[in-house]
Amino acid sequence: MTWNRRELLGGLGIGSASLLLAFGCGAPAKQVRLAPQVRNDVRTWLRDAVSRLVTVYPHVHALAVSRRRTTAAIDILGTGVARTRRDGVVFTVRDKAGQWREHATAELSREGVQAAVRALAPGSVKPTDLVFPEPPPAPKDPVEVADDALRNRVGAIMRQDKSGSSRIVYAAAMIDIDDVTLWSIGPGMDLEHQSRRVRKRATRAAWNGSRPSVSETERGWIGDVDDQQLSEEDVTNASLNAMLLMTPGSFEDGEQTIVLEPSVSATIIDAAVRGLLTSSAARRPEVTRRLALGAAVAAPQLTLIDDPRAPHAYGGFPFDDQGEPSARVVLLDQGKVAGRLSRARRPGHIGALAPTPSHLHLVAGTTKRRDLVGEGWLLEGKIGAVFDPASDRIVVAVARARELKAGGTTGRVYADVELVGDLAGLLAAVTAVTEESETTAIREDIGGEPMWRSTQAPWLRSRGMVRARRRTT
Repeated sequence: MTWNRRELLGGLGIGSASLLLAFGCGAPAKQVRLAPQVRNDVRTWLRDAVSRLVTVYPHVHALAVSRRRTTAAIDILGTGVARTRRDGVVFTVRDKAGQWREHATAELSREGVQAAVRALAPGSVKPTDLVFPEPPPAPKDPVEVADDALRNRVGAIMRQDKSGSSRIVYAAAMIDIDDVTLWSIGPGMDLEHQSRRVRKRATRAAWNGSRPSVSETERGWIGDVDDQQLSEEDVTNASLNAMLLMTPGSFEDGEQTIVLEPSVSATIIDAAVRGLLTSSAARRPEVTRRLALGAAVAAPQLTLIDDPRAPHAYGGFPFDDQGEPSARVVLLDQGKVAGRLSRARRPGHIGALAPTPSHLHLVAGTTKRRDLVGEGWLLEGKIGAVFDPASDRIVVAVARARELKAGGTTGRVYADVELVGDLAGLLAAVTAVTEESETTAIREDIGGEPMWRSTQAPWLRSRGMVRARRRTT
C-alpha cells in the first residue's frame, strides 16, 4: 500500500500537529509590528496612568507585557522558523464601594495607555503627585538567535538519534522560545522582570501493526537557549520507545501495584493541585470538607511544594501578576494538607486572573529507582489526566504499560492504557518515592494565551486500577 505525505500524517494522527504546520514555520514570515519598547517610555506611560487613576480609585495596579515567541522546527516538510509578538496592558482598579474593574488593551503605546485611562476615568483627570520607588536595574536584553543558527540547532537534535532504524516513519524536533518583559506598577510599586523560557522537544513515530506509536522527549527551563540540551540518549530512547513492539490482545483490568515514571507522576500532581489545592478550589464545599488544613490526604512519604523561585524553573517568576513577591508554598507536608495556592496569575500576563501552580516540586525520597521493580505495571509516557474534584475520580492516560514480574520486566508492553480511580486512594497507597527525579515543562494554551508551568517529580510506587484506554468517538 502506498501512502502520500498527507495520508501518512493523517494516519498517524499528527497531521495537524506536524511541527512546521502547527507553529506556522512553513508559512511566509509573519510581519511583526514593532511597537515602541523603550523601557523607560513604558514606565513613564504607566506611572502617569497610575497617578491619574489613583485620584479616582483607592486601589490601582498596572501590568504591562511585551512577549516574543520564536519557534524553530524540523520534520519531513523541511525546516522553518516562526516569530510572533504580543503586547498588552491590564489596569486593575477598585472603587470606594469595593467594586473591582479591569481594562485590558493590546496597545502598549502612549496612546493605548491614555485610552485605557479614559475608559476607566472618563473626563479630564489630573495626575496626583505620587512618589514611586527607584526603578530596578534594567535587565539585559536577551540575544536574539538568528534563523540559521536555530535551524542548525534543531537539525542537531534530529541527528542525535542513533537508533538507525528505518521503522521510524515520522521524526521532528522543535525549539520554542518565549521572551517576556513584564512591568508591574502601582502606588509605591515599580517592578520589572525579563525572562526567556526555552523548550526543546524531539518527536518520533512508528507503526505498531495497523496503529501508530508516538513518543516524545522534552526539556524546558528559564535561561539561555543552550543552557540545557536533549542528549543523544534522550532522542534515541524516544525512537526506541516509538518502535516498541506492543503485545497483541489485551490484559485483564484490575487493581495492581504500579510504578509511575516522573512525567506520569507530574501529570497527576499538576491535576490534583489545580483541582484541589488552590484558594478557588477551597470555596467548593465538597473540597473544603475533605481537605481542611492538617488533614491527612496522602502517604506520609509525600511532601509537595510550589516554588516559583526555584532556579531555572520553566514555570518560575519573581513576582505574580498582582505585583506580590513570589514565595514558596508548602502544599503537602508528609501527606497532610499544609497550604493552598492563592497567588494570582494571568495566562500570557493579560488573561483572566486565577490561582495557578508555578513550579511544583514533589520532594524526592530515599528509594533507588532500581529497587522499585516487582510485580505489577510500569506506566510510562504522559498523555493527560482528567480529574473531577467533586467525586475525586481521576483518569490518567499513559502511552504504555510494561508488565513487571520477579524483579524485572517480562517483555509484555501494552499501548494506550489508563490508570483509573480515586485520587485520594492513589496518593494514600504510595509506598515508595525515588531519590531520582525529572522535571516536566508545560506550556498550556488558555484562551489563546500561554500559561507556563513545571513539575519536578520522582518515580512513585502505588496501587491502582489499570485498564485499556477508553476512546471517545
